[in-house]
Amino acid sequence: MKFISAEKMRALEEKLFDRGISVTELMEKVGRKCAETIESKKGTGNRVLVFCGPGNNGGDGLVCARYLKDNNIVGIVMAGGPKTVEAKTNYRRAREAGIPLVRMENAKDFRADIVIDALLGIGAEGPLRGKIKKACSAVHSMGGFIVSIDVPTGAGQENRVKPDATLAIHAPKAEGGEIWTVDIGIPKE
Repeated sequence: MKFISAEKMRALEEKLFDRGISVTELMEKVGRKCAETIESKKGTGNRVLVFCGPGNNGGDGLVCARYLKDNNIVGIVMAGGPKTVEAKTNYRRAREAGIPLVRMENAKDFRADIVIDALLGIGAEGPLRGKIKKACSAVHSMGGFIVSIDVPTGAGQENRVKPDATLAIHAPKAEGGEIWTVDIGIPKE
């Protein structure tokens, strides 16, 4: 399987931004397309718990949760507060949509069929630590089908998320179970 580097993906995203697409618009499209792909692969009526990190990957997860809410029972777990403007906006939108916030220590009680890893994306560097490391362990303790958005959190590290499937935005970037490529309209080169 051919992988695309994080640097190449960031360059492709920059081309979208240069064409006038905002980070918020891209996040909305990514989250919607991820939700559509999950429902096409796993059906509806599932209990879905989305683990969100503080950055834009977490924002993608929050948007995905909003779209999944119409046909599934959805909750979100925040591994730290949202830090980017877009993640903060989508946290507010998810809460306004009535999606419950589940405390990490109570996550197992949610009994999720599908667990979404939206903790860290292609911008992550260094070893997993703190709330993110704790969230990776919690993701695995759930017993549900694990889906990572874009890249598995901690790819290449011992305590990484080991998903059953990865929603590869535009193209795969790392190993991560079954690869479900999500087309967000970036032209193929």
